[in-house]
Amino acid sequence: MTRHSKNNTANPIFTYHERQNVRDFNTQRQRLGADSMRRCEQCWLCLSTAVKPVCTLAGYVFCKECILKSCAKQLEEHKRALAKWEADQAAHQMRKAEERELSLEHTKRQLLDTGVYGVTSVKKSIEPSCSNTTTTSDSNFWVAGAPSKRSAEDTATSAPSKLPKGLKCPITGKPIKLKELVDINPDISKDTDNGDPVWLCSVSQRPISHHQAMLNRATGRVVLRRYVEVCDDTANKFIALIPGGTGFAAHNGVVANKYRPALL
Repeated sequence: MTRHSKNNTANPIFTYHERQNVRDFNTQRQRLGADSMRRCEQCWLCLSTAVKPVCTLAGYVFCKECILKSCAKQLEEHKRALAKWEADQAAHQMRKAEERELSLEHTKRQLLDTGVYGVTSVKKSIEPSCSNTTTTSDSNFWVAGAPSKRSAEDTATSAPSKLPKGLKCPITGKPIKLKELVDINPDISKDTDNGDPVWLCSVSQRPISHHQAMLNRATGRVVLRRYVEVCDDTANKFIALIPGGTGFAAHNGVVANKYRPALL
């Protein structure tokens, strides 16, 4: 007697263990360690210690060269998109001119038929009956052959949408301005185990790892938030920097999700 039913591949369904072993399907979750977390002094683009660091109003730290390269790339892409938009706009104006000419020719033909041949009465008697006749596919939009309200011709003749203006933050996608970038002048300490520089609080000279730090707009100094809370008008004088990550789930999200097609 055969033993096909005892084999692992004989089951008509996938077991939970088999689905967990498949790496190309289902949502993959991985817990990130401390080495995968960004430190406070690292650039959000190159993920290395920021050189000539600058900060946005939202608290994101970048290398000055990295953010300028990102802005230059955005300007180049905007220039190409603008050239394409101008070409589409010219084509749209040309199509509108052709439609006006066709409409004018149609009006001339109607006037000619009305004045010379006198077939207007015949057309008027036929057109209402034609306009009132509707098929099932015209009134029922759920029928497979029903025409859509907006045909492909309407989409082709629609005016091209306007391009968004201004630069955007490469992380959040929100508008930014180069003149709003604030230079950072932190106190740096290289007395670490791996030799990487670490930013220090300008007041307590303590290293800033995952603590909430504030940037003084006027001086560019970085201070821990506990020393700034006692001051007045902190919202206009200081910028809250995005803190660095840790390997603890209580501080920030340490689980990365990658969504894939589900395996039944």
